[in-house]
This record gives sequence, structure tokens and C-alpha cells, in this order.
Amino acid sequence: MSAAELARIQAFDRELFARMSTATVPFSHGTAYLNDDFPLRWDSNFLAVERGHPPTSAPELAEEAERILGSAGLGHRQVFVPDGATGGRLAPGFGAMRWSTDQLVVMSQRRPPARSAPELDVREGSFEEAMPLIEEVVRRAPYATSKEVVRQLVEHRGLLERVAAARFFVGRVEGVDAGVCEAYLIDGVGQVEDVNTLEEHRRKGVATAVVTAAADGCRAKGADLVFLIADQDDWPKELYAALGFEPVARWWAFLLQPPSPAR
Repeated sequence: MSAAELARIQAFDRELFARMSTATVPFSHGTAYLNDDFPLRWDSNFLAVERGHPPTSAPELAEEAERILGSAGLGHRQVFVPDGATGGRLAPGFGAMRWSTDQLVVMSQRRPPARSAPELDVREGSFEEAMPLIEEVVRRAPYATSKEVVRQLVEHRGLLERVAAARFFVGRVEGVDAGVCEAYLIDGVGQVEDVNTLEEHRRKGVATAVVTAAADGCRAKGADLVFLIADQDDWPKELYAALGFEPVARWWAFLLQPPSPAR
């Protein structure tokens, strides 16, 4: 992938972050994005390091996260580093402070899928139409620790629909909603995100079907660049490779979860 294409993905992310925020706070190495409507959703409240402003150390970034996210009354601390070399340099320091360190792989669909999508019923629709399945997926997740967490994790999709033309792709198995993903579109760039299949319907080709439909849906609406972000250490990236997505960058996310409530 050319530097220009990667720059478009980075610009897409910055624009999406801004549209999804109720406030932005500049700091010495980038911008903090905050949404006070979803304080329990960690990915709605974080610091993003910007290229050209590399921090000197993980403790320096942790201090900034404490200042900005702490002053906003948030329990977690999260830093996103969209630069593989900088993130790799910082990872040992964050690990030493007991933050989780996740390497992400940015993948662009650069070739036709090597795997044909199974002939499943996949329906493209609105957030309202997909909401029951999304809510069921979230309720089953280990991070769904309260009804309020579930509400915020589900309802932020409605904001995505309003600000990023999000569409939702639901795959059905024998007439039952089995899996879902979503796609966003900004300035000719499409992102496929949040691919989930209910456990009882896994290994039936649902993820292949919904990702294929979402990527095709982005292109049908004018996207000439379609990408997704996967966990470097998890298996779905192999599925995405079979669907024509190739690695183009490595990014990092660092997270300090809020302390568990006393029992």
C-alpha cells in the first residue's frame, strides 16, 4: 500500500474519532477524544498519539492520561498509538506499569477474496433493525459487567449511524440472526468493524458472509478503499486474509482498566 493510502486511513480514523466525540483535548503528543454520553465505553474516551509528536516514555503518556481522563471523572486510562515503531518502543514500559498492551494490524482489502462467501441470508439494515442481535452479542461478552455498560456499548452504534453513515450486516442461519458486523463510510474510505457471531452459530461461515457483504456494501456506496483493524494475536486476521485483506500497518493500544469495585 502506498503512503498516500495509509494516510487516508489515518485521516479517516481522526475524522471518525472527532465525529464520535463530545469534546477533544489537545496534549503535547496528540489529541484526547472524549464522549461524556458514553463514559463506560473505553473506546469512546482515550488519548491518541499523532505522528510527528513521539512521546519519550510510557510513564509520560500515562501521566497525560491520568491528567485528562482522570479530570473527566473516568475510571480507565487508554492510549492509542497509530505507529508501529513508536508503539513497540513504548510497549515494555506500559507492560511494566501493568497496562494491557495490544498490537493491532491494519488490513486493507487489496485483492479479490480467495474464499467464496457461503450462501447465507445476509441483510443490510439500520441500527434499529440490528439492535436486538447487537444487544445479545454485548450481553454475552465478559466486559458486559452491568446493564449500564451494555446500554452504552449498544447505543453508541446509533451515533455511528448518524455521524459516519454506519450500516449493519446481519447474517442468518436457518432463519435465526446469527452474526453481525458494521461498516462506516467517510470520504470514499470504508471501514468494516465489530464482527461477531453468536457462539452456537460459529464455524458456519457467518463471519465470512457478513464481512464480504459489508466490504461489498462500502464499495457499492463509493468507497475505493476498504479496511479493517484486527488483533495481531488473534485468529480472525487469517479469515480476513482469505477475504482479500492484507496487512498495511501495525498500531498499538494500551489500556489500564478501572479498579474492580469492592465486594
